[in-house]
Amino acid sequence: MLPVSEKLRQKLEETNRDLRKVYPEEVFNRSAMKERLATIGQFSQVSKWSGPEMKAWLRGRSLVGVDGSVNSTPGTHPHTLSVFQALAKGTGGEEYWAADLYTPLLEKEEKPEEGQLAREAQHRGRLLAGLEIGTALEAVRRWSPGVILMDGSLYHFRIDHGKAWEELANEAEKAGVLLVGVSEEIGTQALARTLFPGQGNYSDREVLFGVMQPGEVYISPELEPPGSGLWKAVLAPTRNPQPVGVDGLLSQSAAREELLRLVYSLTPVQGRGIPLWLDIVDQEVRVTDSLVEAMVEQHIDPDLRHRLLVPKRSDRVL
Repeated sequence: MLPVSEKLRQKLEETNRDLRKVYPEEVFNRSAMKERLATIGQFSQVSKWSGPEMKAWLRGRSLVGVDGSVNSTPGTHPHTLSVFQALAKGTGGEEYWAADLYTPLLEKEEKPEEGQLAREAQHRGRLLAGLEIGTALEAVRRWSPGVILMDGSLYHFRIDHGKAWEELANEAEKAGVLLVGVSEEIGTQALARTLFPGQGNYSDREVLFGVMQPGEVYISPELEPPGSGLWKAVLAPTRNPQPVGVDGLLSQSAAREELLRLVYSLTPVQGRGIPLWLDIVDQEVRVTDSLVEAMVEQHIDPDLRHRLLVPKRSDRVL
């Protein structure tokens, strides 16, 4: 039994009751929610390819996965150093790596400003997105693969690095390289706002949870941001009740069904919803705590490391 105080137990029970009022079972019933969703979109089913079918569709071209990772030393602003890596990895053995570093200690700032930490987090996100776009662009130029699978929504790459994204999209179109993004978490609210206009706290993640069966696809005009140049779909590639978001270039929408079949075919039915090849890339590129610690210890002078990057809490006994 965990050592939890009676007060905390009571607070948890109160929170559970409050959440149930906001998210009543009768509203989030699977069949009822699916009927609601069908009024503003369309459900369909895709099947998995066999290995030979997938190989024939790719016509001898490789499949490339692109992912990135960032991690930071455990300090407080501005005494942190962030390490970035991105990797484009092809099924034919191709690899292209990119890396970067960021520390607020090298920025000219006289005093902390309100919202500084949020801006730094946004800056780190943009740096990582830029690296991932850059590795994808190199994959297009060097190998001209059949498909590039990117970890995350293409829409977010477009927002974070508009100019670089346009360059990648244009070169992919010219080379006939299909771009597809797979997002593990659905962070939009477009469907929820349309179906429940009076409930501003509902999200698409919640209304789609548990509604779809493996291999099922949901498409709605509400999901596609106007002017983005992207198509978007929701796919249930596993038995997990949470589906994933899939998007691609509107100019390549003729291949949408094939790309959805590809994502479904590459995703283990017992997995978390991400294609296996992207999970392999994720494992290789991930910047772990131990990697950051080892890199800093090896390459930053001891006096600078202890003066600037080692927090006092690291000396705790307990």
